[in-house]
Amino acid sequence: MNEHNLEAKAVSEVRRAVENLAAEPRVVHCDAEDEWNELLLVHMSEHRLHVLARGGDIVVFFDENGKEVGWRDDGRKGTEMPKWIDRDSFRTFVVRELGLPEATRLGRLAPRELPPFGWTHEGVFFLTAVPTPDQIVRVWVDPERNHVIQCLYGPANGRGDGGGP
Repeated sequence: MNEHNLEAKAVSEVRRAVENLAAEPRVVHCDAEDEWNELLLVHMSEHRLHVLARGGDIVVFFDENGKEVGWRDDGRKGTEMPKWIDRDSFRTFVVRELGLPEATRLGRLAPRELPPFGWTHEGVFFLTAVPTPDQIVRVWVDPERNHVIQCLYGPANGRGDGGGP
């Protein structure tokens, strides 16, 4: 997928994601950064869209083929210190907020620092009993307000720092 098509797809995805935040969200600028990721051995493109809207910034991540691999809501923050959270309630509110199937299973759940948002809980969800890579969802959640801050699809997206692809 070329840069122009990827930018157009990113703009349409952000418009879809923020349509409930304002009557007329408007993309006013797009920054694109392309780099080779030595750890994942893939070419990564990051597009930052500046949107005029009444809400937090939503960043949508795409892989080099133009497939959406996750999103982050910059309007949501974590906590200053790690907090305890109940596994069952964590699973319940993530499934509800993301609209995941009821049969979704929670794998790993651990406190993680998500720079620059603070402390969160990272959870790995399996959409089926024996998931394929596209049926694995990783989320970072604010433990006080039960809001998903970041969501990545696939088993090992990102640079290993919890900061996104």
